[in-house]
Amino acid sequence: MAFPTEHSLVEKPAVLLTRQRRIRGLLLSTALLSSSAAWGSTTSAQSDLISALQNTPASGIVLDVRTGKELAAVQPSQGASRSAPGSILKPLFLAGALKRGEILPGTSVFCRRDLQINDGTREWRLACTHPQSDVSFTAQDALAYSCNRYFASLADRISPVEAVATLAHYGLAAQAPQNQSQKELLVLGLSGIAVTPMQVAAAYRKLALELDDHVLAPVRKGLEDSVRFGMAHNADVQGIEIAGKTGTVNAAGWFAGIGKFHKQNVVIVVYLPRGNGADAAGLAQHFFLGSDPPAPESARTLKVELWTTRSITRLTANPLSDRKNPVEIEWQQDGLHLSQERTLKQLQLSGRFRLQASGAPEIEAAGIWSIEWQSHGLRILLTLPSEDYVIAALNGEAAPDEPMASLKAMAISMRTFALVNADRHRAEGFGLCDSTHCQALRLSNPRPEVVRAVRETAGETLWSGGLRAHIYYTQHCGGMSESASVVWPAESAAYLHGDRADPYCVRRSPAEWHTQIPLAQLSQIFRDQGWRIPAPIGAIRVVRRSAAGRAQLLEVTGRGAPAQLSASSFRFAVDRALGWNQMRSDWYEVTVSGPVVQISGKGYGHGVGLCQAGAYEMAVEGHSAEDILRFYFPGTEAAVALGDHGWKKVAGAGWTLLTTDPARDLLAEGNAAWSKARLLLGGPEPSQDPLVQELPTTELFRQTTGEPGWMLASTRGSDVFLQPASVRQKNGGTEPVLLHEFLHVLVEQQAGEKAPLWLREGLVEVLANPKEEKATPMDLPPAAVDVALAHPAGAAESRHAHQVAARMAASLRARYGMPTIREFLHNGVPSEALMDLKQ
Repeated sequence: MAFPTEHSLVEKPAVLLTRQRRIRGLLLSTALLSSSAAWGSTTSAQSDLISALQNTPASGIVLDVRTGKELAAVQPSQGASRSAPGSILKPLFLAGALKRGEILPGTSVFCRRDLQINDGTREWRLACTHPQSDVSFTAQDALAYSCNRYFASLADRISPVEAVATLAHYGLAAQAPQNQSQKELLVLGLSGIAVTPMQVAAAYRKLALELDDHVLAPVRKGLEDSVRFGMAHNADVQGIEIAGKTGTVNAAGWFAGIGKFHKQNVVIVVYLPRGNGADAAGLAQHFFLGSDPPAPESARTLKVELWTTRSITRLTANPLSDRKNPVEIEWQQDGLHLSQERTLKQLQLSGRFRLQASGAPEIEAAGIWSIEWQSHGLRILLTLPSEDYVIAALNGEAAPDEPMASLKAMAISMRTFALVNADRHRAEGFGLCDSTHCQALRLSNPRPEVVRAVRETAGETLWSGGLRAHIYYTQHCGGMSESASVVWPAESAAYLHGDRADPYCVRRSPAEWHTQIPLAQLSQIFRDQGWRIPAPIGAIRVVRRSAAGRAQLLEVTGRGAPAQLSASSFRFAVDRALGWNQMRSDWYEVTVSGPVVQISGKGYGHGVGLCQAGAYEMAVEGHSAEDILRFYFPGTEAAVALGDHGWKKVAGAGWTLLTTDPARDLLAEGNAAWSKARLLLGGPEPSQDPLVQELPTTELFRQTTGEPGWMLASTRGSDVFLQPASVRQKNGGTEPVLLHEFLHVLVEQQAGEKAPLWLREGLVEVLANPKEEKATPMDLPPAAVDVALAHPAGAAESRHAHQVAARMAASLRARYGMPTIREFLHNGVPSEALMDLKQ
């Protein structure tokens, strides 16, 4: 049930006129100020760079990409000293290799995470620090995650002359490497070259001018991914496109990047003499924050790839919102073959559909569907509201008996992750996937408790320092949370420091696991990975652990030289070969016992962030969702938007208000409306008190209710959803809206299954506005009124249907009286009463 607003219909001419006046004003201002525009952007960049780097020893340079003009410089004299650049050289070498055809975008390298280089004077041990689950990279991913093994392999493909020429192309001078090791160290930016921030800025400006070349797409996308979720993500600012790279060498950090600053494309380089690349990226983030990015949205549409990990060649799409026939789609070499005997490369559908594919779980959802032909099969994309996405994510992750408090905590966490990572797969043509790489989804049959948890936390996310937090969660941390920087080295947020005991999850279950692998089978796995391991294997032991106790480095001994390998690479290789539940975490002990390897561990997953088992137990023990989030993400605050403090429940007289702004006078208006509604309808006591949720934005109202933006309010059962106060104020105020919706609540509680929609809606209209509908002609039959009320084509049709329904209800009330009308509401309208409407 919904209360429509006509404000959006009458406002349009005024909006257009205002916009025309603004354009004229803007043109005049531009003509007057064009001579000073460049000066203004320079002074803004300088002040913002000073602000970003203050109280640090960092140097910074900002250049205009188009002109090369210096817009800002901080501590240029100190920054003029030359230093090794580290990994910020990797994009330059990748660009050169792609242009020469020495590698292709799909060229992949398996990473053992234990690179060692000896240049004759020093032994370099360069253990990769990229995420534990990704150990084989293409060009784009290798740049995003700064894989040393990949770029050492790239060095093997180029000559010493080409290495020096690549850097010279970007204005950088280097010593010619004399051997393979020196060449690898040069590509990694560790030896053979020293640069200043200004030189790096000029090099990245030249790179920025080249990035529109499709050949360099892996460089552009890799730099974008590096900021969005890779090693440089400390530079990420929601609402601003930034592409960049970090570097850490000799206890100093670099960040070099390209981004928008006040609509101007700029290059920024930050050099931090005492720090690391992640810290330098964080300083660059502070600079971009001065560009006044748009306020983060509390709700938005998301484009999701479905059945990401499966190969789909046949698909049936059953429409559920109308009576159209199912669409049969089959992948063929020449395109999509449809049941209507058409062949396409892409099919667009809109509405609620049930999708079925062989060997895949059924999907049922509403949104905009895109079924696309690709060389390996079908790609299915769904564009849907973020609130519906959170319902699907929570439906996929929550336990069947998950308590409400942990459901809400998980909903807030999942929404935070979704909005922060909404464009994670943008380079691939969508935003998020439905696998555990993003969040696993179950898009069919959500439990009512799941829907309630999402609705009662609508738009709510976690914030820290004026930005949305970076959120992770794990199935079971085993009793000790892990620091995010152990898994993702660039993730240095204080609320993810981890290394804290979790007494809750172990009270729920010990999460212990055990596996054994025949030694011969394990040796074969090692050979398949290309690892040089002693044979036969005599022992495997953990030689380095994180502060929390999880394995980081293993040593394998036996006949031949000992070998070291990353514990996460070991787990990944075993799980990939034998099944993804063989090794459930990196917290384990490993021993060789005769012909088998015994591995005993605890915990499920990486152990970072919210522990789902612990959250469940906290809820069972009576903790609130707020308590759970404070425990797992200390220092963060749940809010719908900056400035509020999240959803608060306020008790009214027989009803409850859920709002982000409890200080306003909505409670008094609601009390008056609830009392009046009960008096107008009469009848038995309410069977359930209403819950009124005041949504702070129109978009969040649309996403939560599924109603169009021209509706002022919507009621489902005993739940009432309101548009923001500013919208209600422009359309007659709050009390009439609440009276209308409270009458809906009471009518629906008294209505039986046979009560027609026109009677339920019309009775509310005539009780709320007894004088308004008398002159309306009954020009539609009852059945047509029901259709128009249920599926209006627009605000005008909805309003007319409500008016006709009100006239019909008023006619019956005048003839039979309210006690009889309440009987009609419970038992249905008898035929003789319907005949009266025709007279």
